[in-house]
Amino acid sequence: MQPNPQYRIGIDDVRALARRAPWMLLVSHPAAGMVASPSPVLVDDEHPEAQDDRLVLVTHLGRADARGHGLLAERSPEQGPPQMLVVVQGEHGYISPSWYVGDDRGQVPTWNFEMATLTCDVEVLDPDENLRVLHRLVEHFEGQYASDGGVRLDIDDEGNRGMAMGTVGLRLRVRAFDAKAKMSQNKSPETRASVVGQLDASHPRLAARMRAAG
Repeated sequence: MQPNPQYRIGIDDVRALARRAPWMLLVSHPAAGMVASPSPVLVDDEHPEAQDDRLVLVTHLGRADARGHGLLAERSPEQGPPQMLVVVQGEHGYISPSWYVGDDRGQVPTWNFEMATLTCDVEVLDPDENLRVLHRLVEHFEGQYASDGGVRLDIDDEGNRGMAMGTVGLRLRVRAFDAKAKMSQNKSPETRASVVGQLDASHPRLAARMRAAG
């Protein structure tokens, strides 16, 4: 992403974005070529490193995907941990210049968005911890359906343990990131109000993010 201090966001905003947008793209470049896999990801506040204001994530991949990313291959200590680029995409949408007012009229179309690209060291989890991560993922996403009889993953069930063997749990330690929230900050307050008003009808979630951005 092009650097622009006006749109740059810090670690706390990135952490909040990761909570709002847990469906992320995991990208790596093993010897066989570029690989990208989407996966649900959780912020791991329980990990000790998270207490030092670092961002730690947990997720899983199917075993075949993990193999494609080169995560199951033997690595020497000199190689260090494998790395992934994790892409977090928040709300985004087209912004028409017809919505601009005053001195902003006549400018080109653009796209408002919130996005972070995270450079992560990857830890492959052992089977027991992988199962605990799967339990957390199911519990997190099923929580909103609790009143409708949402399901839970019983980690003591042998069938679930067998199913989990087809997946590989990952802990992702964020070592660097590039993150932006482009929400018409370079426009006048009047134009921003006009854009938000238009988005209230066509993309209310993006309008809400623009209001939150101030």
